[in-house]
Order: sequence, then C-alpha cells, then structure tokens
Amino acid sequence: MTDVVIAGIRQTEVGEHWDIGLRDLAYAAAIILLMTALAGCTPKPTEPIHTDSFFSGQALFDANGNGEIDAEDTPVRDATFIVELQDGTEFGSQTSDTGNAFVTIPSTVEYPVTVRMETPKGSLLTVIEPPTITLSETTGETIKFLFSSK
Repeated sequence: MTDVVIAGIRQTEVGEHWDIGLRDLAYAAAIILLMTALAGCTPKPTEPIHTDSFFSGQALFDANGNGEIDAEDTPVRDATFIVELQDGTEFGSQTSDTGNAFVTIPSTVEYPVTVRMETPKGSLLTVIEPPTITLSETTGETIKFLFSSK
C-alpha cells in the first residue's frame, strides 16, 4: 500500500480512497472562512500624511561693522529664533554657541509664515538685518540675522 499526501489529505492507495481527518477538515474550513472574509474587505481611504516642518536661523554679530553678513561676523548665543504661523501661534528656540537655532513645527504648515530673531535677554544688541522675514514656502536654507551693538 502506498501513502500519498496532497495538501494535508492522505490517500491510502493511488486512485482509490481518500482519508480525511477532523484536523484536515478544520484546517480547510479555516482557510475558506479567511478567504471569504478577505474577499469582502475593502481598503479604507488613506488620510493625508502630516509631516513636521523644520526651520533654522542663525544669529551673527557684525564684528567689522560693515552692515553685511560676511566671514568676520561671529555667532550670537541665546538669541531667540521665532516662527509665527498664520493664526498667531509662535514656536521658538534659543541659539547655541554657533549662533544656530532650529524650530520644528509638529504638523504641516500653511504658508506664509513669519520668522524673526530676538536679541538675547539683557544684551546690548539690536537686530539690524532683517528684522523679520515672511516665507511663502519652505526653502530648507538657514535664515541669517545680523546683530550690532546699540
């Protein structure tokens, strides 16, 4: 006698009698139920993807007094880089030793937005260029602000 197994169902002799056990029937029923359930499924519509928006600013002191951003200018620590949204909500960050600050807005931003840099608290500095910038879209560039002594 030759045993042949096809898809979990054993045939005791070729061409004659199929021997199906309860376990095999339960397995087949589970597959049929799963296929029936999947056939009736429709995909849910996808929601729009919201991504964070990133802004960076740099505060520099006009060391040579020429009123222009150049290689001689030095970083300003503890200035506040602020991004203001259309609804008036503001997000801010302090500049580091390198004069850089980064702001992350935790969702998609509607443009235009306004960015500005405020002087460190208690300092004798003033922002000379630019006082504020309105962005109509993201550029991915660091916005540079120039400071001088009052």
